[in-house]
Amino acid sequence: MDLGSMTSAAKVLNVAQPALSQHIASLEADFKCKLLDRSARGVKPTEAGRILYRYAKSIQRQIEEARRTILDNKPELTGNVTIGLAPLSSAALLATPLLMQVRERFPGIVPHIYDSSGIMLSEMMLKGSMDMAVLYGERPVTGLDYKPLMREYFYLVAPRSMYPEQMPPEEVSAAEVAQFDLLLPYRESFLRQTVERVCAEVGLRPRIVAEIHSQSTLSSAIAAGVGAAVLPMSIAKELPNLDELCIRRIDAPSASQQMSLCISDNAALSDAAFAVYKILLEIIVKTWGQFDCPPGSAAIAASPLNVPKDEP
Repeated sequence: MDLGSMTSAAKVLNVAQPALSQHIASLEADFKCKLLDRSARGVKPTEAGRILYRYAKSIQRQIEEARRTILDNKPELTGNVTIGLAPLSSAALLATPLLMQVRERFPGIVPHIYDSSGIMLSEMMLKGSMDMAVLYGERPVTGLDYKPLMREYFYLVAPRSMYPEQMPPEEVSAAEVAQFDLLLPYRESFLRQTVERVCAEVGLRPRIVAEIHSQSTLSSAIAAGVGAAVLPMSIAKELPNLDELCIRRIDAPSASQQMSLCISDNAALSDAAFAVYKILLEIIVKTWGQFDCPPGSAAIAASPLNVPKDEP
């Protein structure tokens, strides 16, 4: 499924292609439905194939963790747990406390933290290669469960040198945002899509002078006066040259994004992943329960969220 070719899959699995095709045919007969669509351009999974793939990946992870636990012969939880955190968002600030808590409470668990665009994180969740993710988005996706956490509001962050006369007001209009030279992530990111939508609502397009995804590079570029950025307040306050910056809330209905905790809705978390999930929830409630939201923003849940069903 990942390779898009029966020939490539047969090579990776070190089996003959006819034998692999026969195995697929047996699976299709067993499930009484088509699992793969074959064409001259390659092989793609059907909806049934994608569902089976997600379950297979979950089973594979559990078998690997069972093997490690048995071989290590240790009573404590062990295994790899993969967590996605939306970059340039408040979610990115959860990484350090999460690593510290997991290390202290479950030293046998190895966390793998991914920092990529929300779309990529969703794809990894759908493929079964990620256990959980805190990302932008709230729309239901088949196979994924989104638990709303809070609404993140965005601010224009610019060097004070871009305001040569007097200090501007605390809020900035969408039309004014479109007049700035902007440093934004690549087009697929939710933050970039938000800025483009804000400008489009007033009939304008953002003036993008560079696409930057790294927070350290972005900080340096802003400090050098290359351009302004659009960021949540939590990230803006982390910039090293904060006293040289002017941070203004974008006054536009669409200048915010819902942040959610995403898990699979049809594959159970492993024991190790469930332990990390509970720690992540604790940190979210402790951190965002005291989050300073702008006037009129959505309130943060101050009590633990519901845990996944059918988990220990």
